[in-house]
Amino acid sequence: MIQYNKSFFILKFFIFFLTGLVCVLLCFRRNHWNEQGTPEKPKLFRVAHVYGQNELVHKAVERFAEQVEKESGGLIDVRFYPSGQLGKERETFEGLRLHSIDMMIAGSSIFGWYTPEYAVVDVPFLFRDYEHIRKVWQSETGTEIRRVMKERTGAEILELWFRGPRYLTASSKIIRSPEDLHGFKLRVPEFEIYLKSWQAFGANVTPIPVTDLLMALKFGVVDGQENPLATIYGNSLHEVQKYIMRTEHLLGLFSVCIDQSFYNRFTKQEQILIFNVVRDTTDWYNSELLVAEKEYERKLKESGVVFIDINRETFRSLAREKIPPLFKDRWAKDILQRINEIK
Repeated sequence: MIQYNKSFFILKFFIFFLTGLVCVLLCFRRNHWNEQGTPEKPKLFRVAHVYGQNELVHKAVERFAEQVEKESGGLIDVRFYPSGQLGKERETFEGLRLHSIDMMIAGSSIFGWYTPEYAVVDVPFLFRDYEHIRKVWQSETGTEIRRVMKERTGAEILELWFRGPRYLTASSKIIRSPEDLHGFKLRVPEFEIYLKSWQAFGANVTPIPVTDLLMALKFGVVDGQENPLATIYGNSLHEVQKYIMRTEHLLGLFSVCIDQSFYNRFTKQEQILIFNVVRDTTDWYNSELLVAEKEYERKLKESGVVFIDINRETFRSLAREKIPPLFKDRWAKDILQRINEIK
């Protein structure tokens, strides 16, 4: 009888010990991501952009979301809002500033809107290649641009995702030289450098948000537009555009932006995790870009679009001659020279 009671006591103690150990491990798993307390549910991390769900940029966002959720053990829930679900690009960027989203993949238009003295990033034929862009971004000039953007908007640019070159498209007219643009109604993004650059080339320009572009082309509001192949295909613009001119006039970029409220909403450990995943996603995206460009061109050709070779040097010469004088008193001091001198 005594032996039975002793064994029974040991068994009860062992069960109690295991139960307590399981509870401690569960509590540790719940707490180790949050230095301030124990969350009742996963933290929400919201990402937005205005680009199509078929584009590489959205696939990168999906990959980012999957990796963050996996590495956080499900304690960070990433939700994304593509295709302008939260408004046009400027509205979405304002949403970032108002803390309604946590991260935005923004086009280069933000520089023209908020730091116009650095809108040179969208000057046609300025950057030699993607390595030139990378070196500019890592230079003192790039640091200066990021600092001014942060001071004016509160938005911090974490990384650059390269976009494919921009191409000129048309519904029914082949454009081979600037002379062919006279009388041509061209959609451009809603800021000055695009407007004045294409006016200098001879086009009649109309600013239209990318979310309204397909309908504007379909109903003849404009005759053509200019965008990377990813945007052309991702937004189905090829359905209403017959020709793609190989202007490759601009090597575009996306900015991965966060607002300063990010540092208050997420712990230090969570910030490090997210920053690391952003860097991993950046490396993946930029390595996939060239592969994706070839695939977009193949798909566009299969859909019936015709690619047209042009005289790029006539456009390049005109850009160097006519565009800088239009902004010489408004751009940052020696900005074009500084960028051109970076090797």
